[in-house]
Amino acid sequence: MTFIFCSVCAAYAGLVAVDSVATKRLAYTPVKEFTPLRVAEALPDRASQAVNGTITRLDRMHAFAGVLGLGLIAFLAIEPTYNWLLLLLSGLTALAADNIVRMHPQARFQRLDDTALFLFVPVLFTLGAGLFLKQVVGGTAGAGLGILTIPAYWLILWAEYQSVDRRSGHFILGRGILNAATYIIAFLFFATIYDFDLSLVTASFAAGIVSLLLGIEVVREEAMDTTRTIAYALAIGLLLAEAAWVTHFLPLEGSSAAVFLLLAFYLMTGLMHNYLGDRLSLRTGSEFATVAGAGLALVILSRSYL
Repeated sequence: MTFIFCSVCAAYAGLVAVDSVATKRLAYTPVKEFTPLRVAEALPDRASQAVNGTITRLDRMHAFAGVLGLGLIAFLAIEPTYNWLLLLLSGLTALAADNIVRMHPQARFQRLDDTALFLFVPVLFTLGAGLFLKQVVGGTAGAGLGILTIPAYWLILWAEYQSVDRRSGHFILGRGILNAATYIIAFLFFATIYDFDLSLVTASFAAGIVSLLLGIEVVREEAMDTTRTIAYALAIGLLLAEAAWVTHFLPLEGSSAAVFLLLAFYLMTGLMHNYLGDRLSLRTGSEFATVAGAGLALVILSRSYL
């Protein structure tokens, strides 16, 4: 009996000991395995980064594009025309573009004028599209086409954002969008200039100023300092002013003259851009001259037979 009693006591003590160890292990294991992950702290931090990062930037682009597009539609639809509304909208476009590029993680903009080179295309698009749709197209058709400016604004703002960092995977695509927008804006302005039926001096001056401002966008890709960028853009502006003067002595008017100036702008900016990038060769120059010559031939043929 004594042996059985002692055996039972020993077994009971062993079970208590095992249960105690198991309890300690169960209590310890979750702490050891899961505490370092800090799931409760990590998830809100990642969520806040997502909300305050990419989503917020995209939301701002959507909002800015919608507001600017609707504002331009309002300018086109309201009669009589209030020119101050277009100027106000241009100022808002500059503020929107400035806000977008300063949000880039790689942005190092400190002064107020550090983003100036990023504002030319958005602001000139506002002015060019507004004047072209109001004066050249006009009426309900112009206001209806204004809806297309909403995706156009979004693309331009997105491209300006991507052009901040040359190492970005979307830098080349962004620059391509901005270059395409530059030539479209140039045509909008040139067509509007000839639609206003301005004097020779005024038309030449206007074409030169527009080409100067748009030329800044083309040559700034070579990452030069601001002074050199403006100097080369000024040369482009002077050449385009001379080309506009020449159109007065050619049998060109209206859209034909605008296409002629666009071809001249394409030729000059293309040659300048390749020269600054040390890529200009006889073959490259011949390619640009061929494209410009073919375009000019089409303009002459359309003028003669259509």
